[in-house]
Order: sequence, then structure tokens, then C-alpha cells
Amino acid sequence: MTINHNTKEEQTALCNKGGLAPFLPQLVLVLGAGYGTRLQKDILADSTKTHAQLLGVPKALLPLGNHDALITHWLALLTAQHLDVSQDLFVVANAAHHALFVAWAMRNGIPASHIANDGTTSNETRLGAVPDIAFGVRVFGLEKNNILVIGGDTLFLGDFSFAAFFAKFSVINAESPEGACLVTAYQVPDSTVHKVGVMELDQGKHNRVTGFVEKPRPEDTTSRSACPCFYLFHARSLPLLKQFLDECNTRGAGLAEYDATGKYLAYLYSRFAVYAMPISGRIDVGGLQSYVDAVKYFKDEAAKKGIDFP
Repeated sequence: MTINHNTKEEQTALCNKGGLAPFLPQLVLVLGAGYGTRLQKDILADSTKTHAQLLGVPKALLPLGNHDALITHWLALLTAQHLDVSQDLFVVANAAHHALFVAWAMRNGIPASHIANDGTTSNETRLGAVPDIAFGVRVFGLEKNNILVIGGDTLFLGDFSFAAFFAKFSVINAESPEGACLVTAYQVPDSTVHKVGVMELDQGKHNRVTGFVEKPRPEDTTSRSACPCFYLFHARSLPLLKQFLDECNTRGAGLAEYDATGKYLAYLYSRFAVYAMPISGRIDVGGLQSYVDAVKYFKDEAAKKGIDFP
């Protein structure tokens, strides 16, 4: 399936035509309550012990070059877009790592009160990503805000543009009186389809989501548009989050049916408009090798710009 691209210039022109400034979300919610079990197992199994210092460190707080954590990378990008992270950024952590996230917040000018503890202490007792979004919305009182949700272990390639992303959100909402959400899409090969959530998109200029399959077989869909955990939810869509979880609870659904954020996206798109902006790719920090690859990628990108990268 072809993804239609709006250039940054086209998006800016559309915003100007509608009298809009490029849109900034009011609030950002980072999901940091995962336990990174695969990464921890990889570190323990590494005979070189090169990364032994990362034992017990949640993926969102892994160091990345000049940044003390993966999520500090996002702080820099958001700050460059004039978003006040000291006021507008919130994190959901688990009980096991809560103190580590509070220490991170203090180092980066974020109030400790912006770090919520979901009360879980192990991977077996985790709430799941979708319940953690609902938990964060409720605890921080975000119900009336547009919210950008970022997975704590999600990284995009260096050409990602927040300006273009926020501009597209302005455009689709100028054309959708009832409101619209925005996600991102990147292309994956057949060999990767079964590992990701895949969206089906229409052929309109804004790439509306018309289908979603979580970790399908290649023959289950012709689409290869993967969707990372990076969602800009319109405030009017947020009641559907509780509705989705309530329905899961009513029918006695197991965690597998509502843990992954893709499960909620599959529920949302037929009830509220969701559009996708194409990106060139992402880095999924799952195991140790993917983390090593991420560090190398950003080191190479920094070298191209003449920036020191420890």
C-alpha cells in the first residue's frame, strides 16, 4: 500500500490557509512501567559483562550518548518545539523503578509529582500498556487535554520532525470538526510483519486508518505500515479508552487482549478518526543488541553533525 506524504511545506501551507499555527499538544505522557525482561535476560547472559551496569535499569532510562536516558532524547526534541517539559510532561512508572524515574526527573527539571507509580512490582503483575495510559490520564487529571503518548523504549530515526507531526495534527483537525487522532507509520518487510502492529490506510491525502492487525502473518494483510507506540490522542477520543477497558473487564478478557497499545488502536479507529503520518523508521529497543544498535545509530548521526557522542 502506498502511503501519501504531505511535505512540511504543504502542511505549513494548509495550516496557514486555515489560520492555524502548527499545533503543540497540551500534554505528553511517557509510558515507563514496563519491566524489560528480555533486555535484562540478555545482560545476564552476556559473558563479556560489558553492560553489567545496566542490570535493573528500565529501558526508558538506558543512557544514550549525551543523554542520561532514552526519554531524555525526547525531552530535547520537545523542548526545541517550545513545549515546557517541566509543566507538560508526565511519566507512568512501576513501583520497582519509581525511585529511578523520580531521580531522572529531578536531574531534568521535571517535578517528582509528574512521575506516577502504577503500584506493580513485577512483569507478572504489570497492568499493561493500555491500562497504564488510562491510569496516567486519571491520576494526572488529563481527561480534557489532547495527549501525546510515547512508549519509553521508542526511538525514531534522526529525520523525524515534530514540527511536521504537529502541523499535520492541526491540518486533520481543521478538516475534522469532531476531532481526529494522529499516529505514525513506517514500512516493514514481510519478515517483520509478525512482530509489529500493522495498519491498513485509505488512499486519501491524509492516510486515514481503516484497519489494524496486531502481529499478523504476512498473508493476513497486504499492508506493511507498522505503527509504533507514539499516539497523539484528541481529547474527545479519551472516553473511548475507559470504554475499551470496561468492555474488556465485562467479558473477562485476559491481559493479552488489552496490554499492547495496538489492541486499543484496533478498537479506536472505527469509532474515532485516526490518521497516520509516514516516518522513515524507528528503533525498537527490546533486547541488548537492539540497544547497542541504537547507541551506534545515534553515535553515527552525531558524527555526521560534528557532535561529540560518548
